Amino acid sequence: MKYLGSALAIAAPLLAIPAQAQSSAKDTNTPTIVAQGSAPKVSAFITDGNGRTLYTLGDDKESKANCDAACMQHWQPYLTTTRPVARLVLPGLIDTIEHNGKRQVTYRGNPLYLFDGDTKPGDMNGKDFSSAAYMVSVLGEIEKPLPAMADAGPVLAEVMEHGKEVFASTCAMCHGAQGQGAFGTKLAGFDRLANTPDLLRTVVLGLNSMPAQGPLLSDDQIAAVTTYVRNSWGNEFGAVSVEQVKAAR
Repeated sequence: MKYLGSALAIAAPLLAIPAQAQSSAKDTNTPTIVAQGSAPKVSAFITDGNGRTLYTLGDDKESKANCDAACMQHWQPYLTTTRPVARLVLPGLIDTIEHNGKRQVTYRGNPLYLFDGDTKPGDMNGKDFSSAAYMVSVLGEIEKPLPAMADAGPVLAEVMEHGKEVFASTCAMCHGAQGQGAFGTKLAGFDRLANTPDLLRTVVLGLNSMPAQGPLLSDDQIAAVTTYVRNSWGNEFGAVSVEQVKAAR
């Protein structure tokens, strides 16, 4: 459960290169960058070096780009003439494929595009423009809409007490006894805890410097501690059930 907050926010190993990405890669001396983006209540996602959101398209098969001329009226393939560089993402997931005689950047096999309706860092208009356009997480997961999770019910006092005990023994050293942050990110008032599936994936599977807790904690313990952090220190995000934890494994 260590480094929970930072795990939701960043992924590594990391390479930080102070240069701007160019989707057309006009200057062969300028590296094409795949970087990390973040926004409230959204899993850490990938962007170009200028902070513009990168997408993959549902019409593409893994490692094969199928965006035709009509598609490219709105979707610009993310091209490169150099080896792409990772900035706060996983370098091993970055590769390229051939697309109309050029090299298109991929992430975990997903061909990447920029959307012409995104004009500034943080814009994510592409996912609303087309039901077949998806953002990509720093783990290379396609961020398709998740099915609604069953209501976990009310926040029970006994669950909060159990979660407090698990937090004290497993998480407090990094995140502070009051969620104020230490080596790990401050959890007090942390909006991303509202994203139940993302929180559970991080706790169960681990991310970056946070080890996977799935093999170490029971479903009951994970449900309790996530309920606790989601409803302490000013957070009011509701309960997490054992059934939700099981679904995340």
